[in-house]
Amino acid sequence: MATIKEVAKLAGVSLGTASNVLNGKTQNEELIRRVEKAMEELAYQPDANARSLKNTQSSLIGVILPDALQRDYAEFLHNLERCFREQGYSIVVKFSRNNRLIEKKCIEACLQQSVAGIVLHSNVRDKIDARLNGKNVPGVIIGRNKVKDSSDDRIVIDYGDAFESALEDFRSMGLSRVGLILEKELMQNEEMLKKYRGCFGQEELIKVVESNQEQGFQAFFELYTATHDLQAVIVGSEQIGIGVHKAAETLEAQNVLIVVMKESRWMEDSGKYHAQLTVLQKEVAQAAAKRMMDAIVRPNLHENITNIIKARYDKDPASGAQIQRAPGELVFAMYDCSSSRSLQMLSQIYEKESGKKIRFDLLKYRELEELLYENSMQKDSRYDGFMMDITWLEGLAESGGVANLDGLLKENQEYFTGFVDDVVKECGMYVESLYAVPFMSGAQILFYQKDLFEDRMLQMRFRRMYGEELAPPKTWAQFNLVAEFFTKSINPQSPVKYGTSLPTGANVYTTISFLSHLWAYGSDVFDEKGNVVIDNGNSVAALKNLITSYQYTSGKELFSWNDVADEFARGDSAMIVLYDSDAGSINNYTKSKVAGNLGCALVPGGKPVLGGWSLGLNRYGRHMEDAQNFLIWACGNQNAIPLALLGGSTLRKDYYERSDLEYAVPWKTLILESYRQSKKRYMPEILDESRRKNNIYTEIIPGEIERVLRRESDESQAVRNMKDRIEKLVIK
Repeated sequence: MATIKEVAKLAGVSLGTASNVLNGKTQNEELIRRVEKAMEELAYQPDANARSLKNTQSSLIGVILPDALQRDYAEFLHNLERCFREQGYSIVVKFSRNNRLIEKKCIEACLQQSVAGIVLHSNVRDKIDARLNGKNVPGVIIGRNKVKDSSDDRIVIDYGDAFESALEDFRSMGLSRVGLILEKELMQNEEMLKKYRGCFGQEELIKVVESNQEQGFQAFFELYTATHDLQAVIVGSEQIGIGVHKAAETLEAQNVLIVVMKESRWMEDSGKYHAQLTVLQKEVAQAAAKRMMDAIVRPNLHENITNIIKARYDKDPASGAQIQRAPGELVFAMYDCSSSRSLQMLSQIYEKESGKKIRFDLLKYRELEELLYENSMQKDSRYDGFMMDITWLEGLAESGGVANLDGLLKENQEYFTGFVDDVVKECGMYVESLYAVPFMSGAQILFYQKDLFEDRMLQMRFRRMYGEELAPPKTWAQFNLVAEFFTKSINPQSPVKYGTSLPTGANVYTTISFLSHLWAYGSDVFDEKGNVVIDNGNSVAALKNLITSYQYTSGKELFSWNDVADEFARGDSAMIVLYDSDAGSINNYTKSKVAGNLGCALVPGGKPVLGGWSLGLNRYGRHMEDAQNFLIWACGNQNAIPLALLGGSTLRKDYYERSDLEYAVPWKTLILESYRQSKKRYMPEILDESRRKNNIYTEIIPGEIERVLRRESDESQAVRNMKDRIEKLVIK
């Protein structure tokens, strides 16, 4: 690996000059050009210690774990290493084997390596002082019990509430014989034991074990053979759980429900465990890294605190809803997208169990919209159900073609409370009546190539060019600055061709790009009374910003979100804004060059456009009851994870609250926050022809934007034209 000395020699400058260029302390373009050229030729990458030649602090962090067998520890370590790496630090890992003496030796070994701090994942209940041998080294201690008077930062993983939820779940199922197989440290948790004894109080069903498979196997075997009426068991770790599950298989006791304290992993756990008391290890790692970096960077201001991270009760989704036998065929008209194709694959399960053939007609956006209105006008019965965009519901309900589902809502209250907050109202209801069931999510997310924003050379160049830090943009002005920097025609040193990719053409996709700008700039198309108010200075500023963004694109015709995603997946652009439901392909390793390198953030400006699709029934369909049963199955919780894994999306709340599947869907944790920020497009009342109202967003607004892009109009004229054309449409 090249050194800064070699860079200075090749550039023909002093070591001090090379360091000044590296740290942005000179504006001499000639020197900058020579040093950067040398860096590129030598493939030099500055690291944390190269930021300052005077930096003598160690860049090592000691990490001590009980073992490497538990997946939770491996997951924690993976995320912790990434957090520290992004801050320029490396880790050295030791294993304590849950032994107090070995743990102390691990601490001493870390101190001998002059680590900058120690992160200790400890199952030892007593107080541990990481400042041994008079060394003032900050420590972050992670455990499952609270400790008084700690001289280090503490992160406590609290299973109390989740444990109580498990007990309540068992009681609601009428179970009375519930066992515990826990490690010694958890048996010292008086609050948990008090809750258990209050519910069941069966001391003979408690086993204390070491955290390994063998003792888990032995403990379950002893409990089950001694009682023969064991109904459920709560176990303290994944390794214990593996042994318990194997014992249950050996004894053919699969009817005994197993709840395990581990992070949920649907692919491994489904059908194996009844539930998990789960903690997202990514959250634990981020909390530990944050406390450690604060202690290192701000030692004089840092105060030791205790963070409580609560576990949640994660039940395994039902393996399948009750499916009734009903031979025949159902036909659904669907938008041609990944979620529809995913449901098409999953529906084979329904076909097998019900005997009913499910056929999907996949159509383009405008084709489907026209078909649904024609179906309503002609009172056509050929389709049993159809897929609807969030903005179509009002018009289709007014036209009378979509069936009222209030009876379904009344009979399935718990089912509908399982959707993401407010989406039943926004995607399925009109004038307080239900007409559709939420099916496909629509949360806008900013996606970017993560390595571009972490590259220290690029960070240095961006800081020198703009006087700002290179980071995922939070405003649309910042978005254009970053997009300009990564556009090769403007900045020849950019490692990618374009700053961004944007949809083009007179279509709804172009409008959505504009609306997220418009709302962020404090303007709107309509006011609360339905008046057209788009013709103002803020609208002009928002449109100018969007038009500027097109300077940093390929200029190619991208007529859909799929086209935008494909260009980004080829690695051609630095960042895009996309709906989560259209993002599956960009993290597909077989199709995408950016898979595994995805950064995700909330949309700049904080005003994403609410999206989403629902499934409704044809009022004139011939198989209403059968179609309704399929509808409930298709949008049910048991399909949420399979839909997502097959490339689609879901609006079931449990899916987003689960702690697993983040590698397959890295943007999952942002969805609920994006929904909370999102705003729905206003649909005015047009009494004579409801179908025309969506033309505001599919024709009028994007048509005027296209005229500006073709230089047939300017931004001020465009918003005036939008106002005039919309008023002619809606005002009679």
